[in-house]
Amino acid sequence: MAIGAMSGAMYDSECYAQLSLHRWMLRDGIRNESYRQALIHAVKPGDAVLDMGAGTGVLSIFAAQAGAAEVFAVERTSIAKFATKLIAENGCTDRIKVMQTDLEDANLPRKVDVIVSEWMGGLGVDENMLAPLVMARDRHLAPGGRIVPAAVTAVVAPAFVEEIAYQQNLWRSKPHGIDMSSIAASAADEAYMSQARILAEDLRAKPQAMWTHVAMTTSLQEADSPFVAKLQFVVDNPGIVSALAAWFTADMGDGTTLTNAVGAPDTHWGRMLLPLTAPVEVNEGDVINAEVHCLPSVPGSCEFSWTVQITGQATQK
Repeated sequence: MAIGAMSGAMYDSECYAQLSLHRWMLRDGIRNESYRQALIHAVKPGDAVLDMGAGTGVLSIFAAQAGAAEVFAVERTSIAKFATKLIAENGCTDRIKVMQTDLEDANLPRKVDVIVSEWMGGLGVDENMLAPLVMARDRHLAPGGRIVPAAVTAVVAPAFVEEIAYQQNLWRSKPHGIDMSSIAASAADEAYMSQARILAEDLRAKPQAMWTHVAMTTSLQEADSPFVAKLQFVVDNPGIVSALAAWFTADMGDGTTLTNAVGAPDTHWGRMLLPLTAPVEVNEGDVINAEVHCLPSVPGSCEFSWTVQITGQATQK
């Protein structure tokens, strides 16, 4: 069985000017504490720190609390005004400089010892922030400097996701006597983030890594090129497959990881879901071939395409 789909842009970078979105992230205690501890490990007294895409400035405050002498909080959207307020209210104005500008236009007075950025989308690279991180590294990081997080790996597995299976079956059931099968087809063209509850027992095969990016060594060409993974899964947990579920695992550089993986404590990311056109029953030993493409698009956005082939099933698009 072959199921193919293509999504449009995943994110509107201007949405990051809205405090409502940042409240959602700031409520994520797992995310925040992971970054706080990583910065305690990475920042040495007297260091200069670049907070790339600083948002409300909370990571900049963490860096200052960890001992940084100077923090450059670079944020392109108007949320920088709120960051200035939050930084002042936390007594850090003398050490944190908020710069409302594009990263490419930021002129820092010195090289920095640490770059920190919460650049990850649902599977890491999907917010198209890896290339700016690499450019910031090459332009602003001093020799021997550190980057938080140190590396990010994207992971995927075939899964039963109840909300997708329910919706796809609904569109094919002629609700109210209306043929809505075209909605099912279009729904399979949309990659999206979801807080849907997915359990380890909902995965039909062992998760596999799609790609890993090490912050200190990834080249700009690699960061700005399509990300492609071709994987083969062997079903070890028979049942229904309705999507590919994807997530990331970030090496925070202090011996810990931050992840939105299935089975891990919930975070604001949820999981990235790549729907199939219809739920499919799979048996133990079935082979599932999956190909995922993530194409960097405009700032803050990527486009996705994916194909799934299940042996012994009729071809379907």
